[in-house]
Amino acid sequence: MRKMKSLHILLVDDEYYLRQTMIRRIQELESDFRVEAEASDGQEALKLLKEKDIQLVFTDIRMPEMDGLVLSRKIHELYPDILTIVLTGYADFSYAQEALRNGVFDYLLKPVDPEALETVLNRALLRLKDSFELTSEEKEASGSLSAEASVEQAILYMQKHYMEDIDIGSLAEKLGFHSAYLTRLFNRYAGESPLKYLTNIRIHEAKRLLKDPSLSISAVGEKVGYPDQFHFSKTFRKATGLNPSAFRKQLEEDAGSETP
Repeated sequence: MRKMKSLHILLVDDEYYLRQTMIRRIQELESDFRVEAEASDGQEALKLLKEKDIQLVFTDIRMPEMDGLVLSRKIHELYPDILTIVLTGYADFSYAQEALRNGVFDYLLKPVDPEALETVLNRALLRLKDSFELTSEEKEASGSLSAEASVEQAILYMQKHYMEDIDIGSLAEKLGFHSAYLTRLFNRYAGESPLKYLTNIRIHEAKRLLKDPSLSISAVGEKVGYPDQFHFSKTFRKATGLNPSAFRKQLEEDAGSETP
């Protein structure tokens, strides 16, 4: 198994001098991490994540354009294998706790203590070392089947099996990859994560099925891979802005207005 030479950090903070202080402290630790890129706000950070090979993000909470909480949620959704650590002052502690509930790996209080920084980097290294090691078999698979073809194969599988309980990790294994690698390929060639792509397929089909009044909301959910009606309604509303019942009612009203 081949290990990565180094693990890359994206540092996101709107204060230039604080970024330079963090870079210096990370360098002084002589760890397996190095700062690969910097951003001054969340929007810039998302652009860099598309271009750079990043494994760990440090982000301040309070920033213009897009704050650290919104950024951390988007990273968790688009790049679930990237770890995020938020930087916060004492006044922002409640925000840090909220971030932890939204998939953030950890938080550090500012000014950052060097020992606390070393501890959290060691923990992050343990979490990442298995996820970002590609086996020789994976290298061979990626050579025999192009990256774009692998994404197309995954999409075909989703389109055929969307009504089933699809686990992205298991799907990646079918293609001979780690889930982290498949996620990176999807974001590069499909413009979104595999989970987001699968959700879009399911929601599109759910919209079609909701036109049939003989199907209950729960039945529609089951037919598109959501046996839990609450989870189906929550996911549908997040994607469309309406819950399934309201969407069906809107379809009926639109159909009625078109009737002469």
